[in-house]
Amino acid sequence: MNSYENVEFIIEDLPPSTWYRINKDVEYSTDFDWFLKHQALIVKSGNEYIFCSRLESKVFKIKIAISGGYELSDSKKIETWKEVHKEILEGKHGIGRIVN
Repeated sequence: MNSYENVEFIIEDLPPSTWYRINKDVEYSTDFDWFLKHQALIVKSGNEYIFCSRLESKVFKIKIAISGGYELSDSKKIETWKEVHKEILEGKHGIGRIVN
C-alpha cells in the first residue's frame, strides 16, 4: 500500500491561505472553488433556488427557474455562485478585510 496515495486529495482540500473576514466569527474564502465546496449551500423549494451561506444565517440570492422543467442548469448555479462570491469580496454582504 502506498502511504502517499491520498496526498493530492488532502492537499487540494486544505483551506486557502487568505480569507475575507466580515467579523470575528465569519471569514469567507477568497478561493472560489474552496468557497463553493465548503461555504456555499443551495436550498431548492419547488422552482425556487435559495443561495445561502453555510457559515451564517444569510441568504445571498434567490433565483426562480422558469424553464427546463423548473430546474436551474449547473452552469447557471455556478454563474450565480461566482456573482455571490464576487459580491462578498467587494463587501456587499458585509464590510470586511482580507486576512491570512
